[in-house]
Amino acid sequence: MEWYHTLIVVLVIVAIVVLIIYWFFKSNITPSRTGLLSENIVCIKNSIVNVYMYSKGSDRLVIDAGFSAKALKKELLKMGIIPEETTDVFLTHTDPDHIGGLSIFNKAKIYVGEDSRVKNQCNFSFLSDNDIIMIGEIKVQAISTPGHRPGHTCYLIDDKALFTGDLLRLKSGEIKPFFKRISRDSDELIESIKKVAKIENVKTLLTAHTGYTTEFDKLIEKWK
Repeated sequence: MEWYHTLIVVLVIVAIVVLIIYWFFKSNITPSRTGLLSENIVCIKNSIVNVYMYSKGSDRLVIDAGFSAKALKKELLKMGIIPEETTDVFLTHTDPDHIGGLSIFNKAKIYVGEDSRVKNQCNFSFLSDNDIIMIGEIKVQAISTPGHRPGHTCYLIDDKALFTGDLLRLKSGEIKPFFKRISRDSDELIESIKKVAKIENVKTLLTAHTGYTTEFDKLIEKWK
């Protein structure tokens, strides 16, 4: 019966690990609900991550592609948005929870930071630091922010909306680094936050896992 006792011990350990992971995400991961954030920005909650859509007139683009293609498509269709009509998707990085829904944007051009690790490079357009892309009347500036992952990139749109992916998080009214233990280089992560702290006239800061704020200038001050 020793195998039985060993099995019980293993199951207990697994249950404890699962509870710890659940507590961690419950305490630290707080994506915004699906809805309209401003005249230009729609937020889509997709499991533990937010996908954002930015529109101006008839021009539209998507920031990140979420965790689940099925759930993402369902939420978009609820809002009358047809995924196949999206022409451009900008990825902050290529972790599974940021590329899981790419398949529903099957006609879109996919942009990603130049040092990103991708399986099929032919499917992506690679952006360097400070590259500017015009999507119709929408201005997108790529800002290289490595640390969490190689090639991690933030996007400053129309010089006022800063989409930061997994560069940083919002917690208790403060800007904090994204979780260092699951980031490749924590020192580089800190330097990247200091880099975006220098950007002027940001009206809205939008994270992937902890919502957004319209108080960028106030919250980023400690990082300057």
